[in-house]
Amino acid sequence: MRSLAEDGNSRAACVLKVTDDSGKMLSAILIGNNIVNLSASSIATSLALDLWGSVGAGIATGILTLLILIFGEISPKTIAAINAEKISLSYCNIIYWLMKLLTPVIFILNKLSIAFLFLLRVDPNAKDKAMTEEELRTIVDVGKETGVIESEEHEMINNVFDFGDAQAKEVMVPRIDMTFANIDCTYDELIEIFKEDKFTRLPVYKDTTDNVIGIINMKDLLLYKDREHFSIQDIMREPYFTYEHKNTAELFMEMRKSSISLAIVLDEYGATAGLITLEDLLEEIVGEIRDEYDTDEEDPIVKLSDREYLVLGSTNLEDLCEKLDLDFESDDYDTIGGYLIGLLDHLPEKNEIIITDDDVLLRVEQMDKNRIEKIYIKKPEPKEEA
Repeated sequence: MRSLAEDGNSRAACVLKVTDDSGKMLSAILIGNNIVNLSASSIATSLALDLWGSVGAGIATGILTLLILIFGEISPKTIAAINAEKISLSYCNIIYWLMKLLTPVIFILNKLSIAFLFLLRVDPNAKDKAMTEEELRTIVDVGKETGVIESEEHEMINNVFDFGDAQAKEVMVPRIDMTFANIDCTYDELIEIFKEDKFTRLPVYKDTTDNVIGIINMKDLLLYKDREHFSIQDIMREPYFTYEHKNTAELFMEMRKSSISLAIVLDEYGATAGLITLEDLLEEIVGEIRDEYDTDEEDPIVKLSDREYLVLGSTNLEDLCEKLDLDFESDDYDTIGGYLIGLLDHLPEKNEIIITDDDVLLRVEQMDKNRIEKIYIKKPEPKEEA
């Protein structure tokens, strides 16, 4: 409607003007509606009494109720709901002048209503008119069900909502999976690291990986000419630091604005917790982005049967629960591997099994030293309805 008004459609402009004061519009419609209904009732009752005597009042009430419901309520509202734009454009002028004509009456009625609400200790302005996130999500879900929104669009829109609530620690590459370069690395050693891991940027540390002092870019390394007197500090760039609980949407805006591709994530003690890239943040919205070097990456969740799954221990707990319809909750752990350690209350061994209160079987499928690499999950059989 706003688009039509901007294109010069006078009726669309009238619709916007009418809906701009929704309270006054509703009052005008209700006044008009009640005047018509009460007038029709009075006339019908009067005629029925003349024709059929005292019995006529009951006959008139029954017939008029049926007619008002069909022709005054159900049918008009159904037609208006189906052809909302067409109907609103056709009748906006009538509503507009009705609002103008009934302004004094509306003013008096509104004042009386406010006074009555005041006696009941009800604040008429207390209702929040802003649409909530849940309402927007519902609209998106309905759009998908009706075919207005494609499945990919539906998923992406929901990802945008989740993106605004997520934190850096949920998206980052954990420290254990990071590749570092020592400040004392030679040119050839750096080339070998880049060849092996196929990254374009590496964090540089001094003494310990908790002391990241810079970022080295593969392009800068390849363009460096004086390889005999190479020093990593000559091409090292300033690192960008953030913290675990940083909102991902805010971090994305900061990194994009400052043209930063990689950020080092610190924990509450200032130690290195992980790293996060612009690609990691973007993938939270559009899904996995794979290039020619990502072809060997494992899917975090592999379906074995209707009730059996093999998942990576690093899989986010909330994402797993959403995809497998599970009810795992933890305030201490973000991954299914951490959640399983919390249930066992000790470092697990391969093939160790635990069954949750919901009868979900969890088995340690693969270990990497003290880290849970893969977990076998078997959901319980669905309960038969009585």
